Amino acid sequence: LKQCRFQLCSALCLQDPMPRASQNAVIPEPSSWPCRHLLFDVHEAVVLGSSQRTSSQTGGRTSSPSRETSPSRGSRGGIAGTGEPSKVIDVTVLVAGDRKLRLERFPPRGLLTWGPCFALIDVVADQFRRELIGGARVVELGCGLGLPGLLCASLGANVTVTDLPDMVCSVEYNAAACGWPQRVWKVVGGKNAGGLDVEPADSNHKGTLPKLAYEATVEELNLNENSLTFRRLIGKGPDTGSVQVKRFGGADLMKRTQERPLVDGVAGTVRTVALKWDAEDAAELLDDGGVDIILCSDCVNEPLYGQSWVELADCFEVLCGPRTSVLFSLQRRLEDGFDGFLEHLRDSGFLLQRMASQSHGGKEVLVFCARRRTASERFAELLIRRANEIVERERAKAASFRR
Repeated sequence: LKQCRFQLCSALCLQDPMPRASQNAVIPEPSSWPCRHLLFDVHEAVVLGSSQRTSSQTGGRTSSPSRETSPSRGSRGGIAGTGEPSKVIDVTVLVAGDRKLRLERFPPRGLLTWGPCFALIDVVADQFRRELIGGARVVELGCGLGLPGLLCASLGANVTVTDLPDMVCSVEYNAAACGWPQRVWKVVGGKNAGGLDVEPADSNHKGTLPKLAYEATVEELNLNENSLTFRRLIGKGPDTGSVQVKRFGGADLMKRTQERPLVDGVAGTVRTVALKWDAEDAAELLDDGGVDIILCSDCVNEPLYGQSWVELADCFEVLCGPRTSVLFSLQRRLEDGFDGFLEHLRDSGFLLQRMASQSHGGKEVLVFCARRRTASERFAELLIRRANEIVERERAKAASFRR
């Protein structure tokens, strides 16, 4: 009977109540209500390719993109750099001084529901704003569009957004469209020569360009075998041009780096990482230090994802420190496995607190916070358990005496 119910739920997942992304899926337009902290403007726009990015720069920091031009590498429904219009979602983050975000790329698959994302954003912006402004380290798992993580970065957090290897490109494009460089390189050669020789990116350019200084960081615009076309981010050198990645013989002149320069006027950073839910792979995220906040939106759904929530919980356990808060949201569906997920977290030693319960499109959306028990809480639970054991023994003795 349980198997039949599961198969029925899987069949229902293919219908409208649970729309999923596909190659030709129509992305539902978000509404500014009931999300309290975001305003949306959905429109058609021409998405520019990476080589068409502006090279404007202020004080060594990258400048934010304007609404008319976007530094993205692609978009569903339009091809970057071809002049073909595609759907673009401009987002205004009210709690970040009306900071502008732009969503140009949508995941190739997954659920197309905004409700869990909005509910999670409301909880994060309302109750964790101080931590984000203070530069908290945030990791978002199964990020999809990455909107919660991008909002956190807008407030000042240092964010790592993760998704499957074939999915993470969407949030990488969106982060770049919002002005956070993603494919960043650092000059590691030419120290004694005063930097690297730079060739003009534009074949019509006349004259020579200054050298790109040692330890300068640049954003990749195009990589063609050993030639890197770049936009300078930090350090001395031309605003744009082409350099060799390796010298003759194979020695590195440029290397990819995890460093992320500050966006003009915003303290936060965004880094994208391909991550399959695995405890060992998740542990590598701790190489950059502990995690303050973990985010996860609508990632528990047994008819679609099976019991992958077991691996998700393993990632929680690896990434969680004594002060880490795990915030996850979900739209309730038939036989979604969410109750089993919560029970698994409790058995793993997490304390759970319901942060919000909302209705989006007639569907119940929940937001929970999980954290590790503190030493005092574990001690109190031990005392309560011992006290209960004593009470049970005394009751057993009294019952035996009466017999």
